[in-house]
Amino acid sequence: MKRFIFFFIILINFPLVLSCSHAEDLEEYLIEVEHVIANNNDSIQNDSVNSNSGSTGKESSGDNKNVIIIKDTIKVSYERYMGIIPAVVTSQGAACYGKYLFQGFTTNNVLKVYDLEKKYHLCTIDIPAPPASGYTHANTINFGSEHLSPDDNFPLLYINSGYTKKIDGSLCSSIYVYRISKYDNSDDTEGFNIEFVQTITLKGFNSWTEGVIDNDHHILWVKYEPKGKTGEYRYASFPMPRIEDGDITIVKENAITDFSLGVQPFTSSNQGHIYYNNKIILVSGTSPTTQKLALIVINTISQERELVVDLAEIGLRSEPENVFFYNGQLMIGYKGAVYKFNINNVSGGSWL
Repeated sequence: MKRFIFFFIILINFPLVLSCSHAEDLEEYLIEVEHVIANNNDSIQNDSVNSNSGSTGKESSGDNKNVIIIKDTIKVSYERYMGIIPAVVTSQGAACYGKYLFQGFTTNNVLKVYDLEKKYHLCTIDIPAPPASGYTHANTINFGSEHLSPDDNFPLLYINSGYTKKIDGSLCSSIYVYRISKYDNSDDTEGFNIEFVQTITLKGFNSWTEGVIDNDHHILWVKYEPKGKTGEYRYASFPMPRIEDGDITIVKENAITDFSLGVQPFTSSNQGHIYYNNKIILVSGTSPTTQKLALIVINTISQERELVVDLAEIGLRSEPENVFFYNGQLMIGYKGAVYKFNINNVSGGSWL
């Protein structure tokens, strides 16, 4: 009888046991943060500042820039949205356009395409190998704003190799540009073609270097580490290269803007980036025991880290690989799945 009662209690509580998984449940956390408001031609009108917030008195001014920093509390929440295939650590950067997600991998010259509305895998497409490169490490993937043809379904896709190699005595990294087209199969399924069109070489930046596309201002931001992982992190901006210019080399001496975040206050390794509303958003880290797993927001106007969320402290235990927006929703790729992330004011409204 006691055995029967024991198993009966287990049975009726089994759904509660299942519901404790971080993979499915909504997780919520409160975090203290400093909001940045910048008054200039590209000013941020951050509606996250509320009447209960007070100025810290920390203001700085520069070229056409007046920055005010305001303390506040934000609420970070996340939940699993969908799985990806394969659910292994080879997943890297990803980019979203409309309802389509293009998922890259570590050394495989393939992209897996997903329908984010229906949450399923559509197909796998082979990436043409770039010249003088055996494979593409898709650390950061962004869609640009330029279409090679007005009839193209997608703007051009930019895949960062991340890795560096020496060219003419200088360390160089590459961004490979692709044209993607879509067609309908006879069985009503969707197919995709991909064509290599351009190489953007990032020359002389040193260490791990990659680009982030700002489609709002037609700018290419280049993240680099001039002294390696123990030194400062820098972001430099350049006019967005045009396809008609052919293969192009970018050197930091031609930067429009070049700012330092100083020596990173924690050991980490950047993963995917995206530009959104005057902010560069990235995920970072490979291990909670040796590095900080983090979601980092950098304000390109104030030129400082605006927010660092320790992802290990809120339940993530391995590499966050990519970050993108789907229908205005912040999404992060993690451990073979896509997670919805919300960063809100305690008083309501999105902070991003």
